[in-house]
Amino acid sequence: MAGKIEKTTRPYTKDAVIVKEAEDASNELYYLVKGQALAEIKGRVVGTINPGQWFGEMAAILGTSRTATVRALTPCDVLVFKGLEDANLMDAMTRDPKLLSKLLETLAGRIRETSSRAVTTQEEMSVKLEMYRKGISGTLFALEKLVEKFQSKVMGEVSEHLKGISGLRLGDAKDADAKYFPTMKPHIFG
Repeated sequence: MAGKIEKTTRPYTKDAVIVKEAEDASNELYYLVKGQALAEIKGRVVGTINPGQWFGEMAAILGTSRTATVRALTPCDVLVFKGLEDANLMDAMTRDPKLLSKLLETLAGRIRETSSRAVTTQEEMSVKLEMYRKGISGTLFALEKLVEKFQSKVMGEVSEHLKGISGLRLGDAKDADAKYFPTMKPHIFG
């Protein structure tokens, strides 16, 4: 039986779980014939699977547990490819160039999507990080001015606490926005 693949079509109703995150791959990979499905990681939707697309290939190839849950968004027909022995799925696929080519296209597309999503996430995080840095810096500047003006131990402690947890040593005047300090504006900026 070396190099044999079993192919079966399984129907799934709307909202049915096709693949469950963290479960064993069972030497199976899937091809969506009809319908539409969602891929979820830790309950968060990360992608849509449309007819003509593969899924579950990474866990099947690597022999690891499933990295995502795939749920039928509509009624689905799924073609299931299963190796009849532990290594046979990959052995058999290497003998079917068309099947292997389609699978490689899918894997390359997933890498491209993941890379693009990572870049977008990193850019969004950088914008937020800069916003928080400026907010902390402006607040530190205001606290430093108020400590200087009123000799307040409490404000001094708050300033030291903020410096300690933020890693910023000094506040910067250009990061302080006067509109957020209407009552103390003359003492901070005057």
